[in-house]
Amino acid sequence: MTPIFFLFAFLLSTINSHVAARDFCVADLRSVETSVGYPCKLPNTVTVDDFIFSNFTVGTPNQFNFSVTLAIVDNFPALNGLGFSMARIELEEGAIVPMHTHADATEVVVAGSGPGKYTTGFISSDNMVYIKTLVEGDIMVIPKGLLHFGFNAGEGKASGMAVFSSEKPSTQLLNVALFGNTLDSTIVEKTTFLDAEQVKKLKALFKGSG
Repeated sequence: MTPIFFLFAFLLSTINSHVAARDFCVADLRSVETSVGYPCKLPNTVTVDDFIFSNFTVGTPNQFNFSVTLAIVDNFPALNGLGFSMARIELEEGAIVPMHTHADATEVVVAGSGPGKYTTGFISSDNMVYIKTLVEGDIMVIPKGLLHFGFNAGEGKASGMAVFSSEKPSTQLLNVALFGNTLDSTIVEKTTFLDAEQVKKLKALFKGSG
């Protein structure tokens, strides 16, 4: 029984790992992505440029007044099979990162420089709130799957970097999930305890219908 257990554990440890038997598996982005990621480029086609990401720069602020520059496997093929990715985050004064989750990734937030106050937090499954205004040099861990948020509580820009335990983390914004869908508005009203006018307004804001 013991050998079977260890064989099973070994097989689990190698599933979805492109790099178990080689130094790296640079993604062939011209191929079709599968449930276990991208296939590897042929070793003789890999160059040093595959391991360099040169676009980790400030992005354009979105409707919430912050920008995110992602370095994930889709634009940084060397991350394929390595189980992590990164994001550069720039929060303008008054910016808000809405409540959201990453169902498949733990997030590590590294506070950057700037006159603003990068405040972030998460809510545990027992509804305890953990919130902190970070200063340069602070690191905060946000466990996988938990609702979390951020905002700039100061004057001027705040910045930071996020590292995810997935080379392509999923993101679900709570407001978009609630009001950016096609679910009938009467059901949304029942499940959110909001009145019809509020649901109509929020569906219009987040481009929902129904």
